[in-house]
Amino acid sequence: MSDEGGQHRQQALYWAKLVELKATALYTRNYRDLLSKRVTLVATLRAVASSASIGVWAVWRQYPMVWGTIIAGSQVADAVKEVFPLTKKQRATAELAADLDRLFIDAQFEWESVFSGRLSDEQITVRLRKLRILQHDLERLHLKDGLPLKKELQARAEQEARIFFKNTYDVNLSDGGLDGQYSDRGAE
Repeated sequence: MSDEGGQHRQQALYWAKLVELKATALYTRNYRDLLSKRVTLVATLRAVASSASIGVWAVWRQYPMVWGTIIAGSQVADAVKEVFPLTKKQRATAELAADLDRLFIDAQFEWESVFSGRLSDEQITVRLRKLRILQHDLERLHLKDGLPLKKELQARAEQEARIFFKNTYDVNLSDGGLDGQYSDRGAE
């Protein structure tokens, strides 16, 4: 393989990782949004139950033990909400989404050096390895068990990634995403 072919291979590998990282960041953001809606729903239900219990207790004082138990249960649920997996997972997903966005920004910046040919094959390989390790470490830090695959969220993330790369790089990912990426370079 010629040096140019090797350079393009390393560029293609980095580009593929860049695309995959963007889609992963978008999927994580979409999953975070889904969990946020669920956390809000649970919190709203808890608040309504607590408020309704107080109002009903004031009206029907003949059953103070029943209503006291309902109010106490609501307060306990509110106090231990940090322990509920839904809230913890939502927070971890939100942190991962922010970290993946930051990692993508750094990778996108680095892509300019990769694409321009300023980096050797070896330098690209080292940076690609570093990028993969950073992503892996972030995912393990925030969500040791990972995120479950939700096909509708994945499809939305892939569509959002296609739009992003089309708008940013004028690249159509449906045909592999390499159109226009090497055509301007010619034989360097």
